[in-house]
Parts: sequence; C-alpha cells; structure tokens
Amino acid sequence: MIKLVVATDLSQRSAHAVARAARLIEKQGGGDWALVHVVDSDAPQGFVAEHVQRVRRLLDEQAQQLAAQTGSRPQVLVSSGEIEPIIFEACQSMNADLLLVGSHRKTPLRDFFLGTSVERLIRGSQLPVLRVAQPVATDYRHAMAALDLSPGALQAMAKAQLLGLLDPQQCTVLHALEPIPMGMLTEATIDHRLLETQAEEALVTLISNLHDAGMTLPEGCVQVREGDPRQVVAQALQDVNADLLVIATHGRKGLSRLLLGSVAGALLAELPCDILCVPPQ
Repeated sequence: MIKLVVATDLSQRSAHAVARAARLIEKQGGGDWALVHVVDSDAPQGFVAEHVQRVRRLLDEQAQQLAAQTGSRPQVLVSSGEIEPIIFEACQSMNADLLLVGSHRKTPLRDFFLGTSVERLIRGSQLPVLRVAQPVATDYRHAMAALDLSPGALQAMAKAQLLGLLDPQQCTVLHALEPIPMGMLTEATIDHRLLETQAEEALVTLISNLHDAGMTLPEGCVQVREGDPRQVVAQALQDVNADLLVIATHGRKGLSRLLLGSVAGALLAELPCDILCVPPQ
C-alpha cells in the first residue's frame, strides 16, 4: 500500500488533491495518509495560534468524513512556519510514497507559477509530486509519459506504474524532438532528411529502453514528434485524450532538463490535466 501526504490550504484547488488522495486510498483498500496545513508564522502570534486551532477543527471534521468514505482516517497535521520544510518533514516522518498538491492560483501572468509554493514543493521534493488540477470523477483513464532518451527517464514511468497511476496497456509514451535551429543547415532537403533520421533513431532508442526496462506497450503507443516541447506535449495530450501527464524532474535532456524552467513552468501553469512529477530515484 502506498502512503500519501496531501498539502492543503483549504481552497477548492486543494480540495481536488484531497479528493484524488481519497480515491487512491479507497482503491487500495485503506492505508496511511495525512492532511497537512501550514499557517504562515509571519502573522501576529495571537492570530497564528487561533488560526491553527480553527484549521485543525475544520480538518478533523473533514478527516471524519473521509474515514467514512475510504475506510481509513487521515492524520491531521497543522502547524505554523515555512511551508515547504514542514511538508517535507511530514512526508519523511510518514515514510510517504507520494505528495499531492493542488494547482497554483490562476493569474494572467504565465510566469507567476515560478516561485509559488506549488513550484517550490515540486522542485524540492524527494518524493513524486502529483499536481491535481481537475475535479475527481474517475480513476485516471489514460496517462501520457513525456520522456527523454536516457534510461533514467523510464524511472518516472515505472514509478507512476508502481503508484497505480499508469497502466502500460492504456498509456502513451512521447518524446519531443526539438527542431534544428534555422541556419545550421544550408539545404532544406538535408534538413528534412536529418530530421526524419533523428526521429527514426529516437523511436528505436525509446522502444529499446522500454523493452530493457521490461515494459512492452501496445503498437502505436510510443511516439516521437518534432516541434517545440511545450506545444508537442499539449497537442499530444489532446490527441490521445490523456488525463495525466507523467514527467521526470532534473534530467539531463529534453523536457526533463527544462523542468521548472520556461517550458515546464508553462506546462504546469497552463495544462489542464493532472501532472505527476518524479524526481531521480
């Protein structure tokens, strides 16, 4: 059984993360999980103490309801201080397998995502982080794993499978082949042929890596698409009707190298699906 920690700020965004965690716990027949809320300690001391007690009462009531729904009552952890260290400590003390968070607050500024608590949690977590953006109605029906060509990138996919979030028989594996900058090649025909060759080689490598990792996917589920990674991922998610994106963090190539940079910041800020971010194991 996997152990879960849900970071909640009591917003509707966090409610989606709580609902997803409850569904995972219910699906596995129970298990250990916790709801964690952190009050900003910069507020006046009296306010902080009162707010901590008020939030604890609210979460205790919610925990009782969740216990009736799932068969397992989540722990309620409410404290004040810095958000990220307290949540990471809760994960470590529980020996948790997965951290769930809601989406960041919507804003007209795309770059607002960088520097938010959600971004800092994803960047600093040693656990996989599931960013839940959608209301929970069903289990995930189709996951898409955006991978580079390093064998280590498959760890993300394997972890998603271990967590019960990805079914290899109902998923898509995608590699985004970034186009060659204009001016590097002089002849368009050579440019076109080189791109075709690179795409073919990338597909062979990707399938070989999957095979070596013991993952055999149905024909046509492994794809290589040329283009800007952000646009490629967004279009592929729509084409295959995926409701979960799986991506590795801190990789050396491709999408994972850019995670929490401009590309992944845009993915996490703009994409409407849930996203599982998996750090190196």
